[in-house]
Amino acid sequence: MKNKKWKQFEKLTEQCYRNMIGAEKDSSCWEKAFELLMEIVREERQKEPNCFQEVYMLDEATDYKYDISEWLEDCLDETDMREEYEVLLGMCDTLLSLFSWLDYTGSDLKFRKSSVLEALGRNNEAVSFCCKWFEKEPENIMAATAYVYALIGAKEYEAAEKLIHQFIIDESECLEENEIMFRAASKYYGAIGDKTKKKQLDKVLKEYEAYMDRMIEEEWLGSDEDDWLKDEELPFD
Repeated sequence: MKNKKWKQFEKLTEQCYRNMIGAEKDSSCWEKAFELLMEIVREERQKEPNCFQEVYMLDEATDYKYDISEWLEDCLDETDMREEYEVLLGMCDTLLSLFSWLDYTGSDLKFRKSSVLEALGRNNEAVSFCCKWFEKEPENIMAATAYVYALIGAKEYEAAEKLIHQFIIDESECLEENEIMFRAASKYYGAIGDKTKKKQLDKVLKEYEAYMDRMIEEEWLGSDEDDWLKDEELPFD
């Protein structure tokens, strides 16, 4: 990549990570770096219209020198944490429009956009956005869950409940694939004032969390044991 702006981008990202650890007070570096990266993408597309169709292609083209995919996640997270929602919404819209998101690859970004719209009090926009997303990806639980949250925000409780029951058949069993919908359902029952139902779902969620903690601990202990066995010199070696 011959674009000289990459060096400027590198300096800004270094400033970003100093800001993340508190060594740099000026947080505007995140937005500046984001805008510069999008500027680079647009300039390169003027030379070659089909380049950088997906975000990962930026990393491939730069030999992963800047870890762009990871940096973009950090940028969105930091902007979200500072509650700069208008800026964050602009970033989401730019990424969604500038790059291709095949299959469900854009789900996290779309989910974030929906949450930002709700945080801004633009509930009707959130509902409209999630409705279109869900219509295109009716089996995508992230689209459905974002839609439920949007409907709750807009106080469209009947539609929210109907959608919840499409993805939660057994309210006594929370699984990895439907955990996010369980959390949305808990919020729904809290919003309509059904304390009993909310308590039941929260209990199921806690049991699921405890189960996952045990699995992670067992996996960690297992990997430690495997490492020990590898390091241990056998007497007949």
